Amino acid sequence: MAPPASGIRHGAHRAPRRSTVPRSARGRLACLAVASAVFSGLLVRPVLRWADEPAEPVTVAASEQAVIVRPVPRALREGGEPPRPRAVDVGGVLAQLDGAAAQSRSWVGTVVVDEWGRTLLVNGDAERTVATASLVKLLVVQQLLARSADGTVVLDERARRLMERAVTVSGDEAMSALWSRYDGEALLRDAVAAFGLTATAPPERPGQWGEATTTATDLARFLSRMDTTPGAETLLGWMRSVAPTAADGFDQRFGLVAVAPGAAVKQGWMCCIGGRRQLHSVGVLADGRVVVVLGDAPSSTGWSALRRTLDGAAAALVAGTA
Repeated sequence: MAPPASGIRHGAHRAPRRSTVPRSARGRLACLAVASAVFSGLLVRPVLRWADEPAEPVTVAASEQAVIVRPVPRALREGGEPPRPRAVDVGGVLAQLDGAAAQSRSWVGTVVVDEWGRTLLVNGDAERTVATASLVKLLVVQQLLARSADGTVVLDERARRLMERAVTVSGDEAMSALWSRYDGEALLRDAVAAFGLTATAPPERPGQWGEATTTATDLARFLSRMDTTPGAETLLGWMRSVAPTAADGFDQRFGLVAVAPGAAVKQGWMCCIGGRRQLHSVGVLADGRVVVVLGDAPSSTGWSALRRTLDGAAAALVAGTA
């Protein structure tokens, strides 16, 4: 069976449209698959509709809600003095990154920032634009937590469960519900404005949130500044609780999860928009370093090969900048 036009992917389901089905029938529809097919060895996962989704979405006005985030490293806020920057063998680490990428015919965008906000390492692909896959969930959840803290958005218990699920098990159905109810595109635009991101943008196709675009540089900037925002500890706590297996069955034990125990991590994966496959791992290490690893390869490259690339790149970055 041919794949649906939306492609085979994780982290890019369309936000569910408002149902015209009577509420009494939605419980049955919540368990029905819209489509299922096997293509290129991957299962096309059904798009599910939440039976109890709210009657009306919550509209968020980007121009009214964005608050510019001023980066102040944690150590400086606590009255510390910055030590001398770490001595990093940049050439040696970059060579390891190139070797890891060559194994899967991929490119890998990487940035490492220390706990003082200083860039320790950045490679030549850090400015390349790539689909976020599930990493966009971080920006949306951060905005919701910040607005909940300042009272501009009221989050009920169900919304908080959806947010936690979107981060810990990378639940696509949870993200779709949040994107639909709280105007995910507006939230993403607010995050761009708040954190001074220069290459992050909503998806061209409305609702296909996993097709939002970003760069390693932008994500490093976001993660480096995120802990200055309200609700950051909640989000970081969820990131530290990333589950070994995602909601869709994908093994999340790659990249930073594999090489940096105790880190606050978000993983992302997607295939096969434009004939490409993405595998990402970003996070904040226990010592405060921010590490971003974004992988992109032809869809003909398998998950196992791209996993080895992410594992090798993450190991080189963590050890090489310690």
